[in-house]
Amino acid sequence: MSAHQACFRCRRQKRKCDKILPCCTLCKRLNKHCDYVLPSEVPRLLPVPDWAELTPSNLRHTLEAQVSLIVGDGLQLQAAVALYFRTVHTWFPIVSETCYNIRLSSVRVQTATSPSDLNLLTLCMALVCKEPVEGELPLPTRSLYASLKSFVALLEAMGTNSLEMLQGRLLLAIFEIGHAMYPAAYISTAVNVRAAISLGINAPCEDLRKIFRDRQKAKEAQQTWRGITITDRYVSLENGQAPSTYRGRPIDVVRGNKDTEDLAKVEMDSFTKLAHASQLLDQALVHVHVTQSHSLVDSVDAVQILKSLTSFLSTFQSGDSNPHPLSDSALALCRSAMLETLEVGSHTYIPDNECCVHTSLNILKSLVYEIAEGAETSPSIEMATLSVFLPHCLYKAAMVCLNDSRLAGGVDPEPSIRPLKALLGYLGMRWLAARCYLAKVETAQETCKL
Repeated sequence: MSAHQACFRCRRQKRKCDKILPCCTLCKRLNKHCDYVLPSEVPRLLPVPDWAELTPSNLRHTLEAQVSLIVGDGLQLQAAVALYFRTVHTWFPIVSETCYNIRLSSVRVQTATSPSDLNLLTLCMALVCKEPVEGELPLPTRSLYASLKSFVALLEAMGTNSLEMLQGRLLLAIFEIGHAMYPAAYISTAVNVRAAISLGINAPCEDLRKIFRDRQKAKEAQQTWRGITITDRYVSLENGQAPSTYRGRPIDVVRGNKDTEDLAKVEMDSFTKLAHASQLLDQALVHVHVTQSHSLVDSVDAVQILKSLTSFLSTFQSGDSNPHPLSDSALALCRSAMLETLEVGSHTYIPDNECCVHTSLNILKSLVYEIAEGAETSPSIEMATLSVFLPHCLYKAAMVCLNDSRLAGGVDPEPSIRPLKALLGYLGMRWLAARCYLAKVETAQETCKL
């Protein structure tokens, strides 16, 4: 018999614990008391910030000290920054590596105090690279997260709002999404929308070049706005709500007046694809939200959404090779959008159009099979590069499988969902949200057996 987590003594001393009950092997060998229950916490007052001490200079100095203490200086800082750009940046490129390094270099050359927003961004870049240990976030990681939320609030209270600060807030939201920190993630993404609008980065590209005279900075601002809308739509997907940005300006992802059907002919980088996939997800979520709210289905709207999604999915097969299911966020978001739309269509009564329901069911089954097959045959990929946007479509596909087996009666869903569960388990070693989804699937699977 074993415990779910390490004993208190091993956790405190950061030792490897085999979790054997009632006493772990290490404590037994050392003849030490072994306790798996944390001692009761004695309530104590937390220090309340003194407004007289909250000066820009003090806050700047504090943040700079935090970077030195947590991330490090010199080669340590360079290594931490390089890790971010080698991993998270590959699927969420909101920070320009060139612009960031220029700002960092200028501070070093001038031997001046780093700006508060740059230090905040550096700490957020370090935080989003942190990984769980034995299925939970280590105490230092959780402490850093709480500190950064506090620093954001303090900077905000002092009237600070810059592109670097907004990028830091966005990376905090990514961290919250990845580790299923709700409602924090849901609230953060909505606040980021307001902060971005206040800064003016939701403006068209031409206007951004007027706000940011540097062309590279304008591009960085555009990428940041895209990142904000993408995260807002994804948390809305996870919460079953319509996105807060869907009434706003559509993202300029494809130049010209090209129809969605021509997307396969348009060259798009991976982040532009992700932005477009989130735009299609936006349409699907609004359609689902309206249908569920008013118990009405607009079949014409649904068909158009499915046509757009199908056309966009075809762009992933237009290259030399199919995308890796664990590295393509746009593919995952597109599949999530299609699963959501089809699931509503397959459960909605449409007078005199039963064919539409059967069609939805058939496409749904085909899509779930495609996701499961891809999950089973996909080669391994470096864990540090995994995106936060991958787990939902795997979870949704598994739940559709379970529902189908329940309706069919007596059909074992395990062979179909095993590869999906395996991928969620692998993703869970990087992002705890995947572990939460896996737990939901296993709970639903146990319920189906009853």
